[in-house]
Amino acid sequence: MAIVLPPLQYLLLAVAIGIIVGLENEYRMYQGAKIYLGLRTSIFLSLLGYFFAVLYFVTSDTLTLLAGIGTITVYATAVYISKTALTKNPGATTYTSTFLLFFAGLIAGLGHYEYAVILAVLLAAISFYKREFLDVIAHIKRKELIAVLNILLIAFVILPLLPDSFIGPYQFFNPFEFWFIVSTIAAVFFLQYIVLRFSKYGLLLSSMIGSVITGTAVTFALVKLAANIKTSSKAIFYNVMFSANLPMILVQATLFTYVTTLSTSILFYLLPVLIVSLASMGVLAYLGRKDINTAVKAPTSPFPMGQILQFAAIFFVIFTVSRVVDIFAPQFLTLTLFVSSLANVAGSALSLGLIFLNDSISPQYAAFLLGLIISASVLEKAFIGLLSKKADLRRGLFKYSLVLGFIILATAFISYYGI
Repeated sequence: MAIVLPPLQYLLLAVAIGIIVGLENEYRMYQGAKIYLGLRTSIFLSLLGYFFAVLYFVTSDTLTLLAGIGTITVYATAVYISKTALTKNPGATTYTSTFLLFFAGLIAGLGHYEYAVILAVLLAAISFYKREFLDVIAHIKRKELIAVLNILLIAFVILPLLPDSFIGPYQFFNPFEFWFIVSTIAAVFFLQYIVLRFSKYGLLLSSMIGSVITGTAVTFALVKLAANIKTSSKAIFYNVMFSANLPMILVQATLFTYVTTLSTSILFYLLPVLIVSLASMGVLAYLGRKDINTAVKAPTSPFPMGQILQFAAIFFVIFTVSRVVDIFAPQFLTLTLFVSSLANVAGSALSLGLIFLNDSISPQYAAFLLGLIISASVLEKAFIGLLSKKADLRRGLFKYSLVLGFIILATAFISYYGI
């Protein structure tokens, strides 16, 4: 029976993996670091892993792979003992890197080259940014570490344990959905804190990034942040009107709908709404160009659990209203999407896309409903602004969000009904 060997490009890839890690180590050695994995050693270790992959192809025996693991264990242990005796430093970075580089060459030879390259790049990056990592760790405050642990706890421990099903009267409550809202709002608050902690002028960036996920949660966070500004609230106002609305319109509504449906017809009929919305955003950005990224102090707490639960409860009320409307008046599709979009534009856009794919509605009507979703999300910010303790911010957000929301709403009606 003919023996099938790995393709030649796998050998070249194993060499490239060794070069990726080796060049990075050589650079650090040139900078004065004491490293025992230079360019040649890195290439040899990767090729050693590839060699055992070839043996596995020849023998088809898993004992070959075990022999490779035993070989690299003996080699890495000998290097570790020698290094520790010489440097008096028991650090195991070189020991671990030796194993990882060997396995990168091994899995490249086995044909899983995507994982091999990712592993090599991560190995090089982690080694190269070691000093930066240590600097960041040195500047972490206790409350920030606690915030990270709390977010990980609620998002990756508690959330997966909750049932993702509706319970209670009329099946109105979904524990997983509610706690997902809590996790999302907590992440937005923490993101805003981190960006403002390292850059006083990071308000625009944090608002834009957060609004790709949820403009509503960002609006809540911005309204809360207004208390940190002693003078004008213009920065908060323009970030709510521009930074919290623009990603919602372009990403959550338009992009999500297109990705779901792959329909350019919907986008064509949506053009009037998009033109009016983006033109309004452009005017706001121009008017607020001097204030939108005003220096703002980071919040005192990176994880304000009280505010997070408060805003999550408001989200829950909105979701409950949407659920009730869907149960008692399912024939009112327009009303259902309008109410549900108050808290979840992306979810409403995806639902709309699925309805369209089922040939339930025309592209023109889908565009009309999407316009209603966008206007509802803008209008809700008028009422979220009422939670602010600053009178000028309350008035500004209420007045201009209503004006912009009704302009978009009127545009959607005019473009659909031809009024």
